[in-house]
Amino acid sequence: MSYTNTAPPSESSEGTNSSDNNEMLLTNPEWTHETQNDDINAAMSTIYAEGAAYSSDTNSIDMINHNILSDYEIEQVECFFAGLGTEIFVSSALANLYEGRGQENDWQLKYTGIPVILYDKGSTRTRTIKRITLVLAERGSCFALWSDRVSNLSNYQVAGPSFHTMTLSSNPEQMIGFSYDTAGAAAEIWLHLERLLSDPENNLRTLPRDKERSKRVRQVPLPPKAQISQPCQFHHVTSVTKDDGDRYYSLQAFVASMTQR
Repeated sequence: MSYTNTAPPSESSEGTNSSDNNEMLLTNPEWTHETQNDDINAAMSTIYAEGAAYSSDTNSIDMINHNILSDYEIEQVECFFAGLGTEIFVSSALANLYEGRGQENDWQLKYTGIPVILYDKGSTRTRTIKRITLVLAERGSCFALWSDRVSNLSNYQVAGPSFHTMTLSSNPEQMIGFSYDTAGAAAEIWLHLERLLSDPENNLRTLPRDKERSKRVRQVPLPPKAQISQPCQFHHVTSVTKDDGDRYYSLQAFVASMTQR
């Protein structure tokens, strides 16, 4: 399948959908699929170094670029998705999510939010299978605007310094594009996913069905209640009310009844 990966920089947004879902994007030669692998590898080495520079002085960057997340915002997302046996990686910058069919100029902007990688290690009773999930969280509320499972079949690729593509797990014909606000954030996401996907245990769809089924029935014994500590040092990091309906797209699209009360 041949396609051109075309996407502009992300908008300054707390996490919304496109104001015009039918917006067609113009071709930018920087995103063409003709980029050689050697050039991509060299670019990745460069932008990863840039990513380290971004994290060295977060406060000064926040004042310059609103689309760079603060330490508090990253902690907020981590707390929202935290769970027993789940490893969380939060992007340091916002990203636009696009949908397309792999054809030139057909990318359509859907959402703007925070890319988050969730890695379930399969060590809990309710999540016995290792799973990698890529989530686009809404800035401020942390609600998931979009999510999909990532495996070796997702064909997650670097199409440009700040633009990545993958196929939807439920429909391989559906292309998803991520336009990151910084090359450093894009490099961090790519390297983290590459590390997880290099482990064959994280690509369970390539294993025989009987082996996958045996993993599903395996149960992990629960600890006695006496060994579970009481909550301590609790602090409230996220607050969303019905008055935030105009601020968050998720409340308008997913909880429409709340804004009508």
